[in-house]
Amino acid sequence: MADANPRGDLILVVDDEPIVLRSVTAALAMAGYRVMVAENGVAGLDAFMSAPYEINLVLADVVMPFMSGTELAERIREIRPSAKIILMSGYSEAVILRKNGVKLPLLRKPFLPEDLVRVIRANLNPPTAKA
Repeated sequence: MADANPRGDLILVVDDEPIVLRSVTAALAMAGYRVMVAENGVAGLDAFMSAPYEINLVLADVVMPFMSGTELAERIREIRPSAKIILMSGYSEAVILRKNGVKLPLLRKPFLPEDLVRVIRANLNPPTAKA
């Protein structure tokens, strides 16, 4: 499975639960992704700002101290409107960016490693329209 991502896409994972950071990092590394981690939204924003165009996708928890995943997504989109962002949550409410009403993909916790990788791949490589 290590050859699954020959481009070596860089994923920023933001979650305040160490077990989630470890398990997500392990699953993504096994699938061939490079991973940066941040333990809360503020640290996630700092990490994104350090490499805004090198990070291919941000995976962030919705509920975190200091800055929620939704707020983090809004701030990231202010810096780079085309940024690919997936939110994850153990809660059932729909997640929508407040400023422009753009609905972001939501990965429900708990999830299996293969489901995580499938969602990441689908968002990094969306199907193209056929003529």
